[in-house]
Amino acid sequence: MKPVIAEFGQATKPYLERVTFVRGRIEEQPVDAIVTLLSQSLRYKGSLNEAIQKAAGHAMDVFINENIHEPRLGDVYAAPGFDLPCKHVLYAVRPTWKDDFERQDRDLLIPCRKVMEEARAMSLKTLAFPPLGSGHQGFAKPKAARLMMQAIMDRMYPEIEEVRIVARTQETLDIFHDRFTAMVVKS
Repeated sequence: MKPVIAEFGQATKPYLERVTFVRGRIEEQPVDAIVTLLSQSLRYKGSLNEAIQKAAGHAMDVFINENIHEPRLGDVYAAPGFDLPCKHVLYAVRPTWKDDFERQDRDLLIPCRKVMEEARAMSLKTLAFPPLGSGHQGFAKPKAARLMMQAIMDRMYPEIEEVRIVARTQETLDIFHDRFTAMVVKS
C-alpha cells in the first residue's frame, strides 16, 4: 500500500495517523502488547530487555525458559505481561550479531513484520515498539528507524488502532519520527 499525502503532514489514509511517537519507557506502556527483540541465544541483552524482564518479574524469565525452544529468525512468541501494565510481551527473534558485517536489513524487517502479523492474529489493537535494532550492537539509529517503520507500515492492518513508538530520549524519538515522516512524504 502506498499512502497518498494531500498536504504535508495530512495523510489521506487513516492508518498513518495510527502511528504515534511517545517519549517514555516501554515497560510503562498500558497497551495490549509491548514488543522487543530477543536474540536466538535467548539471552537478555541490552538495557531494554533487562528493563522489561525486571518490570515483568521473575515469572517472565521462567516463562521464556519453559516455552521458547530453538528459536529462528522471525519467530514471534507471545508472553503474558505479568507485572507489566500491558497484556502481552511479543518477543521477536533476531540472529545473534557478532559484528557489523553480520547485520542485514532482513534481520530487523522480518521480525517487525512478523510482530504485526502476530498482533493481527491475536486481535491486538494497541502495540508499543521501542527503537528496535538500534542498541549498542545494532544498526545506526537512522537505519534502524527506516527498517522498523517500513516493516510496520508494510503490515499496518485496519484492525490495529495504534502503533506507538516509544523512546527514552527525545533525540532517538526525533530520528524515528523524522524517518517516518520522510517515508510517508516520499510515498
